[in-house]
Amino acid sequence: MKIIVALDSFKGSCSAEEACSAVEQGILSYNKDINVVKLPISDGGEGLIDALIPTLGAAGYRTERIEVTGPYLKNHPCVLLIKDEHCIIEMAQCAGLTLEPAATRRALNATTFGLGQAVNYALSLGCRRFSIGLGGSATNDGGAGFVQALGGRFFDREGHEILRPVCGRDLPELSRVDAGHLNPQLRSCSFTGTCDVANPLLGPNGATYIFGPQKGLQPGDLELLEHGMEHYAKLLGEAGREFCEMPGAGAAGGLGFALLWSCGAKLKSGIDEVLDLLGIDELLPDADLVVVGEGRMDSQSCQGKAPVGVARRAKRFKLPVVAVCGGITDDATALYDYGIDAMFSICPRPLTLAQSMEQGGELLTRAAHNLIRFFACAGGIKA
Repeated sequence: MKIIVALDSFKGSCSAEEACSAVEQGILSYNKDINVVKLPISDGGEGLIDALIPTLGAAGYRTERIEVTGPYLKNHPCVLLIKDEHCIIEMAQCAGLTLEPAATRRALNATTFGLGQAVNYALSLGCRRFSIGLGGSATNDGGAGFVQALGGRFFDREGHEILRPVCGRDLPELSRVDAGHLNPQLRSCSFTGTCDVANPLLGPNGATYIFGPQKGLQPGDLELLEHGMEHYAKLLGEAGREFCEMPGAGAAGGLGFALLWSCGAKLKSGIDEVLDLLGIDELLPDADLVVVGEGRMDSQSCQGKAPVGVARRAKRFKLPVVAVCGGITDDATALYDYGIDAMFSICPRPLTLAQSMEQGGELLTRAAHNLIRFFACAGGIKA
C-alpha cells in the first residue's frame, strides 16, 4: 500500500514538512507497513524553499545562505537551493511582505533590489538556470530594483542616475532606463518565474490596483503608482508594450514584467513548476491514495493553489484524492470538479482559530488516523 502525502503549509501553525510528517504519523499509527511518501509542497510563493529542501536536499541540492537588501533596505537572510547550474530562489525571502510589520508597510518605498543581488550571487557560482518563486511580495516597483541590481541604470527627471535601490515612488519620475549594462551572463541563462496569478501589469486587474492595498498602499498611492508603472513601461518602448499585457506580468508587484523583459523568462504556474521539480509524475503511477491539504479550502483554492495542482496530476493516473484542512467554506464544494474527491476538517470539536493553529500538528495526526481507517473500511487497505 502506497500513499502520497503532499501538503502545503498550514500558515501560522505547521510548515509543509511538519504537516506531512503529522499526517504520516497518523497513517502509520493505524498500519506501520503502509508506504508513506512525504512530499512537502508549495504553490511557488512564500515557503517555497522550506517546502523543497527535504525532497531536493536528498536529491543532491545544496543550500547557500546569503544576505540581501530587503524591501525596505534592511539586510535579510536568503537561502538559495542549488544543484549544478540550477538555482531556486524564493522572492519572498528577498522582498517579502512578512519582512516588514504591517503597520509600517508602504510599497511606495519598497524595492526588489535584493532579488537581483541573489541572482548575481548565483551567477557568480556558475548557475545558469533559474526558478524564481514570485508570491508574497511587499513591492510594487515593476521589478525595477531587480533590474538595477543586475546592472540596469535608471535616471530621474533631471537626468541624474539613481544610485540607491530604485523603489515604486521613483517610477513616475524616471526619464530614461538603460539596459545596456545588464550582467552579460544573463544572455546564457534561462529563467522561470512561478506564480499563481494571471494579472497583467496595468489596469484595474493589474499589479497596483489588485495587490497594492495589502502592501500598505493608500488610495492616493494607487493612482500615483499606476501612473508610474505605465510611464515605466512606455520608457521601454516596444518591449514594454509587448510584455505589460502578458498574463502574470503583474505578479509580485510587476516583477513578472521585469523578468519577461530583462531575462526572457517564462512564467509558469507555481504548483506545476514545484511538482515538476519534485518529480511527482514518477511517484504517482503505483500509488493507491493521495492526501493533500492546506489551512483552508475554499473556491479560491481552484485557482492555482497547491492541493488542486496535486489533484490534477493524480487524476492522470485515476487516483483518489482526499484533502485535510483546518477549515472548509461553503463554496469549497467547487473543488469536487477539480479532482478533490473528499475534504475533511482536522477540527474534531468547536475550537478557536488560535487553538486550532496551536494544536495543528496533533489535529492533523488524529485526522489522518481517522481518514485511513475510513479508507480501510471502504476496501482500500487490507488490514
